[in-house]
Amino acid sequence: MLFLNFQIDGFQVPSMTIWVLAWVFLVIGFFSLAILIIYTKYGRELSIRLSIISIIISAILLGFAFHFFLITFGI
Repeated sequence: MLFLNFQIDGFQVPSMTIWVLAWVFLVIGFFSLAILIIYTKYGRELSIRLSIISIIISAILLGFAFHFFLITFGI
C-alpha cells in the first residue's frame, strides 16, 4: 500500500515515498562514497574494515537509489 502509484484523471503519478527514498539513498550513498575516497586518499592508517563497510553501504544505497528512480520512471 505504501508503494502504490496514484492515479489522477488517467495519469499515473509515481509514488512520493519511492521518489523521496530514492533521493535520500542517493545522497547517503554518495556521502558514503565520498568518505571512502577521502579516507583512502588522506588516511594515515590502513583500515580494511572501514573500507569494506563504506564500499558495501555505498553500493547498496546507490543500487537501491537507481532502482527506485527506474521504478519511478516506469522502466
